[in-house]
Amino acid sequence: MNADIILKAEDLHFSYDDEQSHSLNGLSLEIKRGQKVAFMGANGSGKSTFFLCCTGILRPQSGKLYFNGEEIRYDKKSLLKLRSKVGIVFQDPDNQLFSASVYQEISFGILNLGVSEEQAAEEVEGVIDYLEITPFRYKPTHALSGGQKKQVSIADILVMHPDVIILDEPAAALDPKHTTMVNHIVDQLTEQGITVCMATHDVNYAYEWADEVLLFHEGKVLIHGTPAQVFSNPAALHQTNLEPPAVLELFESLCRKGILKSSLPLPKNLKTLEGYIADINLNQHYGGKPIVSTETKKAILAVSFGTSHEDTRKVTIDAIERDMQDAFPEYPLYRAWTSKMIIKKIKNRDHISINTVKEAMEQMLQDGITDVLIQPTHVINGIENDLMKEDALSYQNSFHSISFGDPLLTSEEDSRDVIQSIAHEFSDLKKEEVLVLMGHGTTHYANAIYAALDYTFKDMGYSNIFLGTVEAYPSMESLMKMVKAYAPSKVILAPFMIVAGDHAKNDMAGDDPESWYSQFKAQGFEVEPVIKGLGEYPGIRKILVEHLKKIDNF
Repeated sequence: MNADIILKAEDLHFSYDDEQSHSLNGLSLEIKRGQKVAFMGANGSGKSTFFLCCTGILRPQSGKLYFNGEEIRYDKKSLLKLRSKVGIVFQDPDNQLFSASVYQEISFGILNLGVSEEQAAEEVEGVIDYLEITPFRYKPTHALSGGQKKQVSIADILVMHPDVIILDEPAAALDPKHTTMVNHIVDQLTEQGITVCMATHDVNYAYEWADEVLLFHEGKVLIHGTPAQVFSNPAALHQTNLEPPAVLELFESLCRKGILKSSLPLPKNLKTLEGYIADINLNQHYGGKPIVSTETKKAILAVSFGTSHEDTRKVTIDAIERDMQDAFPEYPLYRAWTSKMIIKKIKNRDHISINTVKEAMEQMLQDGITDVLIQPTHVINGIENDLMKEDALSYQNSFHSISFGDPLLTSEEDSRDVIQSIAHEFSDLKKEEVLVLMGHGTTHYANAIYAALDYTFKDMGYSNIFLGTVEAYPSMESLMKMVKAYAPSKVILAPFMIVAGDHAKNDMAGDDPESWYSQFKAQGFEVEPVIKGLGEYPGIRKILVEHLKKIDNF
């Protein structure tokens, strides 16, 4: 047998009901040494039964199972040896823990291997320290939280220095905090070269984490390959009731639209996909007519969607424009809004005229401006930003140059800076509370940035901050599932929009049953809306000013 193969099954059959039906029905597979292997499939497809066979808890009625090239035998001595090298962490840790205290529980297995008490104590102390169990090492096992029980269950196995650890739904019934903790422990195991076999229903986690994926169906392996091979097979996913990973769906959608090239390597996670989007070559600088004289006259055009709410305009759009003007006191600053409906409403209600982009370009032309620095306050490179560029570039031949600054979320660096700014604004957010941010959302391909940013919040350690959208993905439905899983003591709602206008005041914080406030209240959460647009955050305004500075130096 190939020395790289640590576990091998040949035509395994196992039935719980006298062969009326088979949980394993001719199962054959090979697991390579040191691999991270995800076992997936519907409940009852045979995953847990196979795991129990691997540890000798169950014995196949026919077929052969090999460990390290040797056929598994079922006498007492052989099983003791096998279980010292192949450990299983059950889905419900209460089925595994039986000692009075944590320390006794972790000590039990290694003492049964016949090592001295001194060596056992040394090994136990090492594992307790490694898995950060010290704070509850003397607690009764029945008094532990679900996450702590998982830690101890893994420690039970790890202390015996196994070659293989089997994890049956390790994140089952855990909150997001403890799920992240268990996933971190799993990463530590794989870094040691331990072969990790994990049953999971989380396609997003399996896609990013695993070296290989096996899809089980009716007691057999339906498909076995790399995550990219398995999750790119829609027929196999449909047969096992699995959805493709979100990152693959987004990537394939962007390729179909011609935004990204299908020749790019499949992204392993949303962060990689965000990098692909950030690298799209968007021309920021457009030359026009040559300057007749040597004198140039630059101006800034600040472009916003607009708002009919004066209170939020003063502290957001007006504040952003003041910061831009303060950064460039020598350049005149012009304003344009892209929402013609809001412009009309302001004119009819307040008798105030606000320019469209084309009207602002005309005004600058009349004022003798030669070079235009256009800085949008848009959150993403979406439809509004595209239309703004189209309108501005219709004047390309009338100016020496037209340069475009990036919207708020364009690069990976922007994402990190935005997250730090929000974390600073909500620095008093408690771990047991969650912050739910409401973005607008769009059918434009740039909407992928919202899902990527939500992922990046978690990646940067802010597991209790969630980002969704009103009109696209992530939706309120997906947000509600994640928040319920976190089980917070309080939900704080805030707009992820430059201004806190109609969406913030009505769709987010309104009393309508469909508002986010009402929906979270209906689920029994204490809810606190914060009506504060992103433009009120100094850190957000600073990012936009930095974007403007970059195009001035072109």
